[in-house]
Formats: sequence, C-alpha cells, structure tokens
Amino acid sequence: MIDKIINNMTSKPGIYKMLDCDNKILYIGKALNLKKRVSSYFSKSINSIKTNKLVEKINDIQTIITENEQEALILENTLIKKFKPKYNILLRDDKSYPFIYIDTSHKYPSIKFYRGSKNKPGIFFGPYTQVNRVRHTLNLIQKIFKIRSCDNSYFSNRKKPCLQYQINRCDAPCMNYITKKTYKDSLDSSILFLQGKNKTLISNYSEKMNILSQEKKYEQASIMRDKIAMISSLTDSKNIITNQDNIDIVTIASNESKSCIDVFMVRDGVNLGNKIFNFNISNNKSLMLNSFLKQYYLDLTPPAKIIINEKIDDYSLLTDTLSKNYKKKIKLIYATRKPYVSWIKLCQENTDIRLNQLIVSKDKSDLFFSLEKDIKSKDKINNIICFDVSHLSGSNMVGSSVWFNKSGPNKKLYRRFNLHNISKSDDYGAMHNILLRRFKKLILENNLPEMVLVDGGKGQITQANKVASDLMLSNILIFGIVKGHKRLSKNDRILDNRFKDITLSLSESSMIILQQIRGEAHRFAITGQRAKAAKQQFVSKLDIIPGIGEKRKLEILKHFGGIHGAMKASKNELEKVPGINTQLAETIYMHLKK
Repeated sequence: MIDKIINNMTSKPGIYKMLDCDNKILYIGKALNLKKRVSSYFSKSINSIKTNKLVEKINDIQTIITENEQEALILENTLIKKFKPKYNILLRDDKSYPFIYIDTSHKYPSIKFYRGSKNKPGIFFGPYTQVNRVRHTLNLIQKIFKIRSCDNSYFSNRKKPCLQYQINRCDAPCMNYITKKTYKDSLDSSILFLQGKNKTLISNYSEKMNILSQEKKYEQASIMRDKIAMISSLTDSKNIITNQDNIDIVTIASNESKSCIDVFMVRDGVNLGNKIFNFNISNNKSLMLNSFLKQYYLDLTPPAKIIINEKIDDYSLLTDTLSKNYKKKIKLIYATRKPYVSWIKLCQENTDIRLNQLIVSKDKSDLFFSLEKDIKSKDKINNIICFDVSHLSGSNMVGSSVWFNKSGPNKKLYRRFNLHNISKSDDYGAMHNILLRRFKKLILENNLPEMVLVDGGKGQITQANKVASDLMLSNILIFGIVKGHKRLSKNDRILDNRFKDITLSLSESSMIILQQIRGEAHRFAITGQRAKAAKQQFVSKLDIIPGIGEKRKLEILKHFGGIHGAMKASKNELEKVPGINTQLAETIYMHLKK
C-alpha cells in the first residue's frame, strides 16, 4: 500500500504527514521534492533506530503541495505545533521571560523588574533567561547610578526619604534632593550600562572626574572614581561573550536517549544567559538542530546573527525564509573561524555538562552504579557522606556534612558544625573535628555510610584515615576531591585513601556524581558560613543599650528607616518614637553618639 502511495506522489514541494493504523499523525516533514524525500525513508541504507521505528508504524502518508519550499517550511512548523506528532521535536517553551523596564512616562523614570507584554510606554531590555541575573543587574544599577525602583504611587506619596536613600541607593527625587538634569544624566548612564557600553561609560566618568578635580570638588570627584572602579571590575570578566551585535549561539548535545539544546543570547553586547530545551528523543545532531531552528525562529524574532556548530540541510532556505519573514537581513553562521569558534566552544561545554547532569538526575534507580564499577568496589555503595569546611579569611568557620543515597540527597541527614575552638588557619584540624563528631553520632545511631568523600587532598584524606582508624571503621571507603587547575571542574582530581590519583579510571558519570556531591557540601557549608557572618553584621548599636529590647529596637528602626537615621536623630526626635520616654531618649542618644 505504501509503495502505491509513493508511486502516485508528486515531485513538487510540500509537506507530508505519516500516520499509524489509528490515523494518528506520527511525523510531519517538508520537502522540495515530496516523492524523493518520502522514498528515502524506505531505503535499505537507513541506520537510524528512531527512523526504523517510525517506518515500522507507518500505515498511511498524506501530502499537501505548496507553491515553494519556503511556504512548505512555514506550513510544516504550523502543523507540528498544532498536532504535536510523537516523532517530531516539540518545543514547550511557555515561560514568560523577564525584562528590565524603564518607565519613561514619568518625569523621574524608574527601572524595575517586569514580566508581560511590551505594550507600555518605555524602554525594555531583555528578555533575560535567569531571574537572578535580572535581580543582580537591578541591584548594580541602584548601587552605581541610584535610580529609583519604586512604584509611581509610592513615589508621589512620600513625605520623607525612604530606606533606599538612607542606604545610599537612591538620590530621593521624591523629595527633590536631585535635579531633573542630574537624574537624567544618571538614567542615561544606566542605559549605557544595560547596553553593555561600559567603555563609553568609563570614558564619560573619567572626563567628569578630571573636571571636578580641576575645580577642586574632590568629594564629587571621588564619587566618580568609585563608579569607575565598580564598572571596571564588572568589565574585567573573561568568561562573558562580548560583541556589539545581537547574536544567538545555539549548541546541541545528545546521547542514546536524551538531547539538550541551549540558545545563548547576546543583546547589545550584554550576555543575557541561555534558554534551555530538553528532549527525550535522540537523533542525528544535524537533523535535530535543523528541526529545532525552524520551530524556534519562525515563532520568535531572531537576532541579526545565529551561530551554530552543526551543518544543517536547510541552511540557505532557513536564512532566506527568516530574512523575508522579519524583513531584515539574518545570517545563519556555521562556526569555522574566530571569534565564533571560541564562543561555540565555551557554550558547547555548558551544554555538554547540562546533558550529563540531566542523565545523572534522571537515572535515580541507582545513582552509584557506575561509581561502584569504576572503583571496583566489592560491596554495594548505598550511601555516601561528604565533608567540607567554609570560612571567610579564617573567621566564621563552619563545617558541613551532606548525605547522598542511591536516589540522591537525603537532607534529613545533613549537618552543620560550628568550629569556635579551631585555629583560624587550621583547615586540617577543622576537618578532623567535624569527621570525629559526625561519626561518633553515626556509630551511636548504627547508621554508617559505605563511602566518605572529603573536599580536599592529602591533608584532608589523612584526617579521614585517622578518624576511621581511631573509631575502627575499617570497611569505609575514603576518597578526596581536589579542586582543579584554575578551579575549573574539568580539571578536578579524585584521590583514594592512599593518595593515588584515580581520576583517569573514572567514567564521566562517576566524576559528575562526585562533583555534584562535593558541590552540595560546599553549598551547605557556605550558606551556613554566610548566615553566621550576616548575623554578626546585623548586631545593631541598639542591642547594647540598657532598656532597649527587641520590640523597642524595631520601633526605632521603623521610625527612622534604619540605624543610620537613628544615629542622626536628636533627643527630641527620639522621644517621638512610640514607647520612648525622655530619660530613655537621653540614654539612647548618649550611646549612639559614642
């Protein structure tokens, strides 16, 4: 039956639909020559497992003739999205990506986080692929340029500056503390910053700093100097792909059953991060990328350049169709020369790592299967415990242990350790301390892991060996993971309990598992260390004043918008705080002025 359908098929351009015995669409494709393209599926030279499975299920083939191949390309994309065939790549990208929005309708425009349609008056930057990147950028804008982020209603109802002014992150235009011209200059500078034009910005500020210095306005000149320093520190990053064009870099990684595609976006020289796509099918990379690019860019406006590292069949067709559809010149560039090759290499490394992590996270039946095989363990590894120590230049030292079983992390068995009595520079002593404390508890609980992983090299492994010997834990495997050259994960090394480097004997899956466990131990330790440091930083001068409890302290901070406002207050102003009488106001005033 299929032979008859193919024999009666036209050689014109169009699309074809492959159906199963229940008349359900299995696959939709397009062709310049329908008869030739469909015939190729039934060739004896087909080696693809996916294609062979598809062919086995085909019961009927329907075609739609089009005027040309470009029309067929657009129709193919429309029908794939409508019918969602099993054997096509399907994009499920329904997320609303965030923007940075400048409300130009106000005399003092705000800059804020925004989601939704771009039908409001103003300027939009994005879309950004990661919310934390937007938050970080907005934080920098407030810190460097002091542009307001409040709502217009909040702005218009202010009777005194808010906390943002007091912490030096806004110039309080609501109180007219800044002229419209000065505010506009700051806004223009923040726009240059968002456009990635940091060199222009630094040049502008350097010129202003020199003029202010010549006019002996040293305080204002120092402000310009600080801005230059902050922007320069951001410009120094070597891992950011910088280019003044709008570009996308598309990379693909796949194994026998899964595929990952990343779209890394650069707009106006600013790296906006990457959109990620995961597929539970695998095929020839070139074919998958070809199908992906058609669906993705026929729905979303492409940039001027799209960089890829796989040759695709519809290279010229897609370039012409996109240029025609969006009425602008769009280049699809196969990366064979600088700087595209280095960009692709960097992005591909990210996609490869993501695929490996996806494989590990999806295969939860036995997380340690490959590890057992690689280290030739005689016994089953059911649990791994990992230890790490974190501190800030020796202060606020915190130890951590995390627990992984075959299904992943078991957070009920995570522990943190304060290390008050350990010397600031004694990392080995700290490791010995937390190992000993944790294993004493585990022995009492009769719950010992099969393997110990320590973050570190010979010194840390020595401490683990010593604790195991002292507590007579002879059956526990001990390994150390040493941070790689330049702290790159690809250069990490694994040492056994005799300090032998076994890295080369481990599979990629085993390395990823160990790095994932080490990363979790480090995350757990550093969050504890930061929380400890933050708690110390927020010890207020108010805490040591007699008669000031938590309730009164909060009332004072609320009334003055923070400790800085309270420190500037007079005795009469302090008396106006609820719960503060004349005598207590005098006591507070004397303590704050010390």
